[in-house]
Amino acid sequence: MSFAAGGVSVEAVGVRRAFGPHVVLDRLNLRVAAGEFVAIVGRSGSGKSTLLRLLAGLDQPTAGEVRIDGRPLAGLSPRTRVLFQDGRLLPWLRVGENVALGLDDRRRENAARLLERVGLATRAADYPGVLSGGQRQRVALARALAAEPGFLLFDEPLGSLDALTRVEMQRLVEELWRERPFTGVLITHDVAEAVTLADRVLLLEGGGIRAEWPVPFPRPRATGSPDFARLVEGVLGRVLGRPAQMT
Repeated sequence: MSFAAGGVSVEAVGVRRAFGPHVVLDRLNLRVAAGEFVAIVGRSGSGKSTLLRLLAGLDQPTAGEVRIDGRPLAGLSPRTRVLFQDGRLLPWLRVGENVALGLDDRRRENAARLLERVGLATRAADYPGVLSGGQRQRVALARALAAEPGFLLFDEPLGSLDALTRVEMQRLVEELWRERPFTGVLITHDVAEAVTLADRVLLLEGGGIRAEWPVPFPRPRATGSPDFARLVEGVLGRVLGRPAQMT
């Protein structure tokens, strides 16, 4: 399968991460093609956040390596951004300043366009504290994309939102990914969200990737279809421990 140009390839090769005697990831292998969107699901404590930190360059493996476009990752990459659950906006900066923080003149113009694209151009002069949770996440998404990343990691960014806002944000993420291609990795507990957004869903369990489900449905996903529901149920059943074969 080929994907839209604009992203970077991402690999984890034989990755192990231990904290003293406690091994979280062990001989984990992962490959994400440039422009692909992958979701990683698993139970709490399975190592999803640890894997995200390694892929982002925020932590280093005990053994093995992470590669971006075939080159070993030794720290933070200028082509990588992370969208966290809490948005992590700077409360003393206005919305427009948050989105444009650290950008050159060309990307500042891009920041203004993205703020308009996420529907918050009229809130550029406001401080984050007066925004709703969904609006803050829209600002955080605009800020991440304004830097034109090749790789965007999503760390449960929609987990605290109400159901309707979450659906709206899922649609916005997908639309922006299609407009401005990047390689995406989503960490989530929400299996339906994973199937809605991803090209593939991977199960992290026992320190490695234990199952994989390609998502064959056209975009935007018809989340009310029987086929969609069957795939969600199959993934959820495996996450909860019902046996399933690797696909």
